[in-house]
Amino acid sequence: MLQWYWEIRNPLLLLQTLLALPIFSAQLRRRSGFWWRVGAAIALGVLLCQWTKVVLYRRDLTPEGALCRFLVMGIVYLCTIAILYVCYEESCWTALLVASSCYLAQNLCGTFKTLLRAIPAISAASVQTSGVLLLDFVCYGGGYLLLGRFLKPYVGDRENMNDRFKAVFSFLALMLCIGMARIAQDNAGRNALAEFAESIYQILCDAFLLLLQFGVMERTRLNQNVETMRELLHQQHTQYETSKETMQLVNEKYHDLKQLLQKFQGQVPQHQLEKLEQEIGAYDAYCQTGNKVLDVTLAEKRIACDQKKILLTCYAGGQALDGIEELDLYSLLNNTLNNAIKAVSALPQEKRFVTLTAKREEGMLSIHAENPCVDAPEFRDGLPVSRRNADYHGFGMKSMQRIVEKYGGSLAAKCQNEMFYLDMVLFAPD
Repeated sequence: MLQWYWEIRNPLLLLQTLLALPIFSAQLRRRSGFWWRVGAAIALGVLLCQWTKVVLYRRDLTPEGALCRFLVMGIVYLCTIAILYVCYEESCWTALLVASSCYLAQNLCGTFKTLLRAIPAISAASVQTSGVLLLDFVCYGGGYLLLGRFLKPYVGDRENMNDRFKAVFSFLALMLCIGMARIAQDNAGRNALAEFAESIYQILCDAFLLLLQFGVMERTRLNQNVETMRELLHQQHTQYETSKETMQLVNEKYHDLKQLLQKFQGQVPQHQLEKLEQEIGAYDAYCQTGNKVLDVTLAEKRIACDQKKILLTCYAGGQALDGIEELDLYSLLNNTLNNAIKAVSALPQEKRFVTLTAKREEGMLSIHAENPCVDAPEFRDGLPVSRRNADYHGFGMKSMQRIVEKYGGSLAAKCQNEMFYLDMVLFAPD
């Protein structure tokens, strides 16, 4: 190894570790004055790593020497954690987890470089400054690009990085790996085959820890999605039962009021009676389609549409919807109309309309909805994603897709010519 390279090995190790940061920090919140913080923190980290290298590093193979070398390597890791915490507005657990990931990535690429140096031609070239710089560029640059591409789908959820258990586990596992690596590398009696086996083992351990960290995160995210879906279903069930009872009560009171007004015929001026009938007519939203779920949903949404001056048109016979479980049908219709009403509420009044069509042919139920849509929604995996509710981000549409698939059907959505179209096909029994 070149003498100058050896003299700055620890600061260089810190910089190589920080170069892996873009792989894991895309979703992290930066603190104010981010670049000033980065520059100052890295400068202090480099000075500290170099100072500990000069003061603490020992080459002797005694237990004390091994401990000193372990501390020197550990300080590089601790500096990485400190730099992350100073530069990003995240918890110490997030900084710990991200620093562990960066260190693992660096160690993986560095160990791969050790394997390449076992090749005689590369070993001969690496004794020159240009050769060692080129080898670093290939191993760290290429390695980080590959890791970034592979891990990109799994590192986008910032909330799942703030996990105390995963952070502590990563810290302890990494400290163990550093310690074991020091024990192995301080064994002067090992041959080339042993060094090769140690390098392969180290690469596998680093890769396994990275996969475990972000595999656990992916499982956590999926579990959270399941819990959110359950909560949505519970809310929709409660809403349906409440709406059903409320609409039935409103319908009963409306008919009672109509009968009461008829008794005032001849006793109250006709124009006053007509005005009263017109005012209570707004509560005659309850429909009789032959399907109670459709009746409740339309009654509920027509009240909302009347308040927002939205024209709601429905072409559906109640019998066409038979065979779909009540809660499933309510979830489909409620989500469909809710999304449409929200989409047109901010539009000029002449563009505020929603159309719902349902028909059934030979056991196949098709539900179609359309509404104006000036601002096209974001689509993810072929489905529109809500920007309004961060807690239930896109779960309404996912819930609808799950229900449609339950009946062996499919769901498709598109936005074209400032119109949004939603089509669902379900195979309900005859």
